[in-house]
Amino acid sequence: MKEGYYRSETSRAGRNKPSKGRGGSPGWSIADLVMLLVTVVAVGALLVALLAGVVDPRGGVLFAFAGLFYPLIWVANLFCAFWWAARWKRHFFVPLVMLLIGAGSMGLFYRSDLSTKPDDVVKEKNDLVVVSYNVMNFSNEDAPEGVDNFDRVAEWITAQSPHLVMLQEAHFSNEKSFDEFKSKLKRLPYGYFVNAEVKKTGEPTGSGYAMFSAYPIVKKGVTAADSTMYHSLWADVRIGRDTVRVVNNHLQSTGITELERTTTLTADIVGDSLAHEKLWAVGAKMKENFQKRAEQADKVAALVESSPHPVIVVGDFNDTPKSYTYRTVRRSGLIDAFVEKGRGVEHTFKGLFNLFRIDYVMASEGHFEVKEYASHDEPMSDHKPLTARLGVVE
Repeated sequence: MKEGYYRSETSRAGRNKPSKGRGGSPGWSIADLVMLLVTVVAVGALLVALLAGVVDPRGGVLFAFAGLFYPLIWVANLFCAFWWAARWKRHFFVPLVMLLIGAGSMGLFYRSDLSTKPDDVVKEKNDLVVVSYNVMNFSNEDAPEGVDNFDRVAEWITAQSPHLVMLQEAHFSNEKSFDEFKSKLKRLPYGYFVNAEVKKTGEPTGSGYAMFSAYPIVKKGVTAADSTMYHSLWADVRIGRDTVRVVNNHLQSTGITELERTTTLTADIVGDSLAHEKLWAVGAKMKENFQKRAEQADKVAALVESSPHPVIVVGDFNDTPKSYTYRTVRRSGLIDAFVEKGRGVEHTFKGLFNLFRIDYVMASEGHFEVKEYASHDEPMSDHKPLTARLGVVE
């Protein structure tokens, strides 16, 4: 009887042991195995994205592509960490470590309302109110019928009471057109325009870069030019006894056309028989332009570093804060106005699911402090205009 009794107890114990999932691991489900693969990919992608600002895309463009989607990759790691923590598995530790390593970079994309809660801004006489705006050649199709964006942009700028205004993709058909726009900007008597196309000289006769100032422009020039296009212009502005160098940029575009945005970079591409060819073509175009922007960023950084004056750098970089372009331009001691005084999640390009902050206002650290920063959801362009109030540090 005892032998039978013990044999029965042993059988019951065997039946009560935890079953092994597929692969022989206790408690593993198919979902766990899928999530293990997702976690490996997410952790690897975040590691690559973290290096995007350091690795020159002329040497490794994979990092640049990962940097584009840094916030999404970081959030994917957060999801993985929660999954494994909820499953009581030690695997949560790996994405958790990556999240902690990458948390600092998330500050380039998101600023907590608590950390950047605005105080009562003390507005002083020597503050500079700066506007940067890619105006899309004053041709946004969303404008109400019969309304001219040329006038609307001028009215909006005037309402900001700025001291310095920098426009990208500004189209002036001739010198008279430029002067007419300048006359609409109250208290900004000084101006400077450069055609984007190198081959065009003399009168402003096309799309380019415009600067308007409440203070005299004492010196000016262009930089970051290739054989066909200018990508930056600069001007030294005399403000009282001081001189400030202002750099206005529109770095190499991604080159993605509206057709590619609406047919290739949408969910419809999944069922497209030519998906591979279309995506490869877009990727090749982006690769080339990542590399062009890297070269232009080097030139802008050299200009900033060689400046005998404090510097304000603005414009459309066509690249995110986790990029070689951004890091290179900012490396010489520039503060980012959004990082200093921005709030929430920021995007400045109104396209591609509103994911990208590619327009910036930066200034020399130690000479300027950012008192206010804002991006404005105006319907006059595919970019948001930016405003920043810069205080001069004595």
